[in-house]
Amino acid sequence: MVKKSWLIIGAIGCLIGLGGIGAFTGFQLRGSQGRSVAQEIEVPPTIAAEVYRTPTCGCCGAWIDHATANGFTFVDQIQPDITAIKEQFGITPELASCHTTIVAGYVFEGHIPAADIRRFLAQPPAGVVGLTVPGMPIGSPGMEVGDRQQAYEVLAIHGDGSTSIFQEYPGD
Repeated sequence: MVKKSWLIIGAIGCLIGLGGIGAFTGFQLRGSQGRSVAQEIEVPPTIAAEVYRTPTCGCCGAWIDHATANGFTFVDQIQPDITAIKEQFGITPELASCHTTIVAGYVFEGHIPAADIRRFLAQPPAGVVGLTVPGMPIGSPGMEVGDRQQAYEVLAIHGDGSTSIFQEYPGD
């Protein structure tokens, strides 16, 4: 009975803490519906994120190192299959990469530069549910191979499943 009481108290504390984080950052979760209007908010220096990846992917760890060096902290969800989480957040095979990150209800798929995630969070575009870098382009964060740089695009994912270019990176 005592253990159950402590579990309930702990759960209530977590919920209050999450509400406080939401109030501090100005975020309101709206699931896959996205934001109804663009809004500018102050992005905290440290960004809490949850990343889903498989145990065999080394480049995911390299991307986490990149994001950590840029002020992100992670709950690292290592799972044998992350297909369900991708489907839950509308990541189709054409938009997929090797890891899926959730921040404040938004989805960030693949090797997105941390600066782009910060820029997105500072002013989330209306109707956009997240960003993706499909595939695993050489030279993107976590996919560094010497000085090689493959051209790639960071795509905004709209609530209706369509995409638009959020940022372009030229190749060599």
